[in-house]
Amino acid sequence: MTIEELEQLVKTGREIEFSFKDKRYSITYGFIENEYVISFCEFYKETTEVKDFNSLLKVSRNGTTVKEMIESVSDKDIEIF
Repeated sequence: MTIEELEQLVKTGREIEFSFKDKRYSITYGFIENEYVISFCEFYKETTEVKDFNSLLKVSRNGTTVKEMIESVSDKDIEIF
């Protein structure tokens, strides 16, 4: 998946799950204190909420950013809802 494809999915509110290095991650959405947020988390672990797509790309887990993860996973490891 390209970063541009991810951006379009995020802009249209699609939920995304993917596998990276034998771990499952998700990108979802919500409201916190009346503000729209994008939530990123490893399943059943810490969640990070950000306000925009560029901030999402910079979120890091174990030294790897979301941008790096998405650029390195194959399409078969990504589910879009």
